Amino acid sequence: MLFNIIVIFFLGYLGYRIFNLLRLPGGNVTGPLLLLAIITSQGIDWAELPSFTNTLFQIIIGIMIGCKFSKEKVATIKAVLLPGLLSSVWIIIFSLAMGFVLAKFTNLELGTALYASVPAGLAEMGLIALLYHLNVSVVVLFQFVRVISINLSVPLIVFKYNNRGKIAKANRSKPVIPQVDESKGKRGKLLEILITLILGGIGGFLAKYGGMPVGGMLGAMLVISILKTMGVGLKDPPEWLFLIAQIGLGSYLGTCFTREVVIALQNLLFPVIVFSFLVVINGLLVGFLLHRLLGWDLTTSLLSTAVGGVSLMTITAMELDADAVKVSILQSIRLITILLTMPTLILCIIR
Repeated sequence: MLFNIIVIFFLGYLGYRIFNLLRLPGGNVTGPLLLLAIITSQGIDWAELPSFTNTLFQIIIGIMIGCKFSKEKVATIKAVLLPGLLSSVWIIIFSLAMGFVLAKFTNLELGTALYASVPAGLAEMGLIALLYHLNVSVVVLFQFVRVISINLSVPLIVFKYNNRGKIAKANRSKPVIPQVDESKGKRGKLLEILITLILGGIGGFLAKYGGMPVGGMLGAMLVISILKTMGVGLKDPPEWLFLIAQIGLGSYLGTCFTREVVIALQNLLFPVIVFSFLVVINGLLVGFLLHRLLGWDLTTSLLSTAVGGVSLMTITAMELDADAVKVSILQSIRLITILLTMPTLILCIIR
């Protein structure tokens, strides 16, 4: 098991270095994800990773996001609540329509098509599909290709159309392996950082095992953000820990692209391509609409509405100097709304 984890993380680090060398945005997660997906698709049978691995990576990311909160950020939550709910309703309508279209033009049963179209967590949708005896491989396939498509396309689009010079300069000056901020290290103490990690870890694991969607990240983020807004002097974890979490999360997701998923892809290649294209376009259109109507910067708007996953889109927002708090809040509203409503809604439809 230990050797298996070391190999997976090494390959993930290699994918990160490749994307970093090519100066592709979002490569801290997408690079490991894509490289591990390619290797896993060749029939590599990885030993099953411990269930807490993904949660641990999510907790670190949630702590990093939570540390960006302050009393001033409370107004942001109120400001994005209505746009978040409205965009979530639109995504639910769009997903249902896509599911019906998939069922009509393919031989997929309606339940499988609907769960394949819901832009929620890959693991969550796979588990629900398994619970209702649907085609789990097809559901995982569509969810996985959705994540890949968005994480390959949206950061590049953002890179091209918004803050081009600032992002390019940041990428040129950023070292291959982020170093700990020396000024921050002088102010903070190891004990204070450790307390931050422990408190975030408690919140993350409690939320995870309490059944909250993406509980590791959201629980840690919630605990740390509340303490920060209360004025508790928590210290940010070092940047290298955040990098490890990013590489680890991307690597973990990449191992989901199994041989069974590849077989399903061969039979559904054209529908998957069309589906992925429409999902990307839909997110971009809603993002541009938020940008025009609310005056948000384009990077934040696009990453808030791209259905590439709460963790992945928030990480990308932090990399591209967008408002990570706003992105995480909108992404969380979408995910929670979908997971609270869609299973019951789909169950009523297919019955």
